[in-house]
Amino acid sequence: MPIVEAHPNRQADRMGIGALDRALERAGRHHPAGAGAKILADLCSPYASVAEGIAAAVAMRKQGRRAAAVALAAPVAIAVGNALKHVVHRPRPASMRFRRKGRQSFPSTHVAAPLALISCLWWAAPPTVVWRSVLTLCGGAVVAVAVERVCAGAHWPSDVAAGGLLGGIVGSAIGLASRPKGESA
Repeated sequence: MPIVEAHPNRQADRMGIGALDRALERAGRHHPAGAGAKILADLCSPYASVAEGIAAAVAMRKQGRRAAAVALAAPVAIAVGNALKHVVHRPRPASMRFRRKGRQSFPSTHVAAPLALISCLWWAAPPTVVWRSVLTLCGGAVVAVAVERVCAGAHWPSDVAAGGLLGGIVGSAIGLASRPKGESA
């Protein structure tokens, strides 16, 4: 009995995206991320996103806005993501599957947590040019982190896509629920 499955990406194969996942992951491994991308990934780590959410909540509170939801967006996305990781048990690409947490690839909480924070802030923060500009730039940083996670071999492309979807849904739901009634975007 082999230790490694013949196709560790079976869940994605069942959904019809396994070949694309493998091709993009292989291309990413041939173009590894640089030191700057790794620093950016550290800044968008799940735990850093929690701290960033607290800092954003303090900024929101100083503007007289509701802030608790902003502080909760990243931790809720991390909790949901970790619960899914324990249910799905999807192996990481290449040799990363032999490391600690090697079967906790789906979804990427490196993408879910910061995107939940950004999505929540999009709905909860004042719709000023400054807030919107900062959130748009942060969204670009999350896309860069998603690419870095694939290039580092830590996730399959569908893992980061699912993390993005999870973060967007969780953050938007929390952000919309926290808005005062009658306030428009």
